[in-house]
Amino acid sequence: ACSPPSSSTSAAAAVAPAAQELAVLEWAGYDAPDFWIDFKNTYPAAKVSFEIGSSDADVYGKMKAGTKADVFHAYTGWLQFYVDEGLVEEIDVSKLKNWSKVPDSFKAIGRVNGKQYFVPWDWGFTSILYRTDKVKGKIDSWSALLDPKFKGHIATWDDGPGAVTVSSYIHHYDETNVTPEQLTAIKAEWIKQRSLNLFYWAGEPELIDSMANGDVWVAYAWQGAYATLLGKGVPVAYADPKEGRNSWVGVYGIRKGTPNLDLALKFLDDKLANATSSNVVTQFYYGAANQEVMKGISDPALKQAFSIDDASVLQRTNFTPNLTAKQRDDWTAMWTEVKAAP
Repeated sequence: ACSPPSSSTSAAAAVAPAAQELAVLEWAGYDAPDFWIDFKNTYPAAKVSFEIGSSDADVYGKMKAGTKADVFHAYTGWLQFYVDEGLVEEIDVSKLKNWSKVPDSFKAIGRVNGKQYFVPWDWGFTSILYRTDKVKGKIDSWSALLDPKFKGHIATWDDGPGAVTVSSYIHHYDETNVTPEQLTAIKAEWIKQRSLNLFYWAGEPELIDSMANGDVWVAYAWQGAYATLLGKGVPVAYADPKEGRNSWVGVYGIRKGTPNLDLALKFLDDKLANATSSNVVTQFYYGAANQEVMKGISDPALKQAFSIDDASVLQRTNFTPNLTAKQRDDWTAMWTEVKAAP
């Protein structure tokens, strides 16, 4: 904590709020200074500490358990829970000088019950990634992940909600209202898929390695893996499924009741600044909510990964809706049963 500013320090105090410490609940990798470089450069006296969450469930669990983090990083599908539990502050966007760089469609993702609780930051596609030298023709449907002709060469993400999403796209179920009968059918479908699936991946590096060495030909993948493999010269394509790609968006929220609200707002504002946003694109191959940065991409592999030259790609993309607590629990339990089935 800082002592009240004397007249001699009032100019400095106007630049930075009184609180000079900020705690951030973050995902591994994003704690590197490159991913908050604008804030670091603007407020060199501020001390930023990080607590790492391993998954959406873990970040939410830490927030519910009463972490003292001022800022937290959540993803689409989970946002409603923070609002319902009273864990997040409403954001005064008039205090964000970079807010105008964010497209309206992304701003809307951070709104819950008509109020802006979250600032969007990183985003990406989910689709089917495949080896063009091993797969004949084009893959144009999510059903490729369930196709017996790729037996032993498929890798799926280790996630229940992700599996429900894929089945919902294939069978045209309403993802926001999956019935118990539909969930039973989804479970049976993924139990059957197990004999085709080489492994369930949790982190991108293991997926990238197995696609590079030719063990996996077809995979559920984020576009970071696609861009990385393109950069390595591996012959891969990223499907544009007839059912639409999926997309997820990462957002930052401010913990309800934080004493460091002003500094937290400045941290969120600087997350949207150009240098920080550019680093997430060039280093992690994820999209930035900053439209200026996205429009400035010139690297051919990145342009391809984001379908930059396809103006309608986001119109054909399914953004992950908010889950209910019951869906989250039921779908996770279903996936546990899939993996445990004889």
